[in-house]
Amino acid sequence: MSLNLGYIPKVPFEEGPKQHKEKEEEEDQEEDQEEEQEDQEEEQEDQEEEQEDQEEEQEDQEEEQEDQEEEQEDQEEEEEEEDQEEEEEEDQEEEEEDQEEEEEDQEEEEEDQEEEEEDQEEEEEDQEQQEQLSYPPQGSSSEYDPQAREKSSEESYSEVEKEITWVELYYRLFFGRYIFLGRPLEKQPADQIMKCMIYLNQEDKTKGFFFFLSCRGGGMKQGVAVYDVMQFVTGDISTIGYGLNASMGAFLLHGGAFSKRAVSENARVMMHQPRMSPYDHRRYSGIESGSDADNMNRLRTYILETYIRRTGEDPELIEYLLERDIYLQPEEAKNVNLIDEITVEGFDDSTNISSFYNHKDENDVYEKDKRSDFVPISKHLDESLSQKNLVCC
Repeated sequence: MSLNLGYIPKVPFEEGPKQHKEKEEEEDQEEDQEEEQEDQEEEQEDQEEEQEDQEEEQEDQEEEQEDQEEEQEDQEEEEEEEDQEEEEEEDQEEEEEDQEEEEEDQEEEEEDQEEEEEDQEEEEEDQEQQEQLSYPPQGSSSEYDPQAREKSSEESYSEVEKEITWVELYYRLFFGRYIFLGRPLEKQPADQIMKCMIYLNQEDKTKGFFFFLSCRGGGMKQGVAVYDVMQFVTGDISTIGYGLNASMGAFLLHGGAFSKRAVSENARVMMHQPRMSPYDHRRYSGIESGSDADNMNRLRTYILETYIRRTGEDPELIEYLLERDIYLQPEEAKNVNLIDEITVEGFDDSTNISSFYNHKDENDVYEKDKRSDFVPISKHLDESLSQKNLVCC
């Protein structure tokens, strides 16, 4: 067996311990460097992620701001819409107020026109009365002749009888010294009644006249004014009530001459204290309440004292009758001296109304104690119609 010594394998060079350590250190350094690089890369990635998170937060904040701005815009739009609605409502209210004012102005204009028409009618009536009642006629002397006056009145009556119309009937009644009030006492009828009374009194101050009433009330000022004129004229005023005479109607009915106040058997009389109407409330809304209250109290006191003075009744009874709306029968009204007579059959051609109502007392003073038929109301009425059980509403 032969050995081949020509081929010698190469054996790697074994490093020494020192070199081995150095190599390990180098490897460790490289690993550390790699780790540091990795850490740096991770830090960079973390930083990038943080930046991304910050950017996302910023985006979220921006979105929130945008949302808030949108909400603010929506709120502003809603407020603007509400303001517009309020403005529209205010405009509508203003339009309605303007319409109401226009309607009120129109109503006032219509009332003014009606008043003007009424004034014109009154002027025409006054002119017609003056033309028919004027004396002496044109072309005659200006001296007053009663006999010629009677002749002219008789001639006018005969002319009226030839052709009767409603207007001529009115004048015929006026010439006969008859005055009628068949409606609530307002300004126009009150003025006409006062003019008629004063004219008739000027024509003949010794003759009386007849005042027929069916009045369910009216204005206090007009009622007191007519009552004052009734007391002013010198002729006796005979008041005749028929139907319902309430409030100022009852006050005027009892204001006639003593012993010349009568009602029909179916008439009713209602007394109550003065009260203010809604129309008066509107008119006197701008006046202080104190003066208005004083005026009302003065009128109430005046009417109460007038009732007490003319009826001669106990003040407590009159105050009781005025405190509430009490409807009196003719007998009850007679027993509290609001009237003097009750007509059963009415006034017709067979009734000597002139002789009855032209009767005048010697002393012209009403004394209730001299009347044989005077009985206090509490004694005359039966138990069902006692003072506390009078008809009241």
